[in-house]
Amino acid sequence: MKYFLWHLQIIPRLSAMAGFEIGSDLSINPAVPEDTAQFIRDLSEK
Repeated sequence: MKYFLWHLQIIPRLSAMAGFEIGSDLSINPAVPEDTAQFIRDLSEK
């Protein structure tokens, strides 16, 4: 049986695209890792 796996990733644009992002087609995450880790910890406690 053949099947398809669909994947949709929505990334909001928080800033304007710069040279690296345009040239490599990759997005840069401007979040500080420590702040992101604390945010995830706070979510898991709720």
